[in-house]
Order: sequence, then C-alpha cells, then structure tokens
Amino acid sequence: EHILFILTNLNHSFHCEHYNKYPVEIYFGCAFPQWFTLITYSHWAGALVELTNFISTFTWNFTDLFIIMISISLREKFNQISNRIKQSKNPPHKFWKEIREDYYRVSNLTKVVDIQIAGLVLISFLNNIFFLCIQLYNSIKEREAVIDSIYFFYSFGYIVFRVVAVSLYSATLNEAARKPLKYLYSLPTENYTIDVSRLITQINYLPNGITGHGFFLITKNFLLQVSCQLYSC
Repeated sequence: EHILFILTNLNHSFHCEHYNKYPVEIYFGCAFPQWFTLITYSHWAGALVELTNFISTFTWNFTDLFIIMISISLREKFNQISNRIKQSKNPPHKFWKEIREDYYRVSNLTKVVDIQIAGLVLISFLNNIFFLCIQLYNSIKEREAVIDSIYFFYSFGYIVFRVVAVSLYSATLNEAARKPLKYLYSLPTENYTIDVSRLITQINYLPNGITGHGFFLITKNFLLQVSCQLYSC
C-alpha cells in the first residue's frame, strides 16, 4: 500500500508545471499537502515528514496485528476450559470448583489485559474507521490514471480487510468465553452443583472480551452495527 501511495503521488507530480525544476518539492507537496500548505518546504522537513509517515504506517499495521494476537491467546485459554468440560465424564464435585476457579482466573486476566490495551484498541478502531470514511469519500472522485484506480481499490479493500479481521478475531474471544455454556446447560441433573450454577451466572452476567475503554464490547454484532452505520452514512 505504501509503495502504491508513492507511485500515485509521483504520477500526480509528473503533471505539475514545475516538476522538472523542483521535482522533490513538488512530490512532497502532492504527497503531503496537509503539511506543506502550512509550512515552507525544506529538505530536512521533507525527510522528517516521510520518516514520520513511514513510522505511522508501520505502527498502524503492528497495532492491529497485536490486538489480533492478544485476542487469539486469550481465546485459547477459554477454549482449554471448554475442552476440559466437554471431555469430562461424570466428574466429582471438586472438578467443577476447579473449573469455576480457572474460569475466574482467565476472566480476570482478560480484564487486566483489556485495561492495558484499551487505548490501543480505541485508537485502532477510530483510525481504521476514519480512513475507511476517507476512502468512501474518495470513491466519488474521478480517477483519470490507472495507478490512481489501483491504489484506491487496493487501499479500500485493505482497510476493509483490517477492520473485519480485527473485529472477527476479537469477537472470537467473547464467543470462546461463552462457549462453556453450551456444555453446562446440557449437564445431567446429578452433575449440577452450586459451582456449576455460579459459573453459569458468571458467564451470563459478566461478559468477557476486548473493549475500547468500555465504549464497546467487540462481538460479531458489533461488526454488523458498524457496517450498518457506515452504510447509512
């Protein structure tokens, strides 16, 4: 995407009147008008803006991958608990107490991690949705060069993919946290204990998942809600 961004702005620069005389200055003016309409161009300023743009692009990609990896790690912890319940055959009462305590530990770990990465999650979603809105706005613009069309469709598709990937992987954490209910509700009467009852209550009324400072809980329904809001805009 970054290479296509450079090629697109080089193509725009070629059509500028003074490109042959000031090629570097014209390129940076086309690539970063938000900067060089406010400040006078200089080589050190151009280098600094390019470096900042590269670091921002890298950080943007890393943040989404980091959230996905965290979600997968926590999801597997909940899946381990679900598998233990699924594989149990007439377990003793002590087993359900251990399961409830293990679930509480993983749930508590999820909340601690969520608090620590809440800022990253909020920035990631706001950033992705912001650029998605920009690309939706750019879709109404006329594109004369082929490279412009290639960059637009690739960039738009890439942003949509990122939003969907982060949302779906994060949503699987919430689903994994609720998965034990599937097995707990099907337990025979003789295995139903006070610990099972408390675990069911905990799962139902204390949802686990990735949030953005408590503004939202990422589930599959959340992705549909965001999609509907963008579509209505």
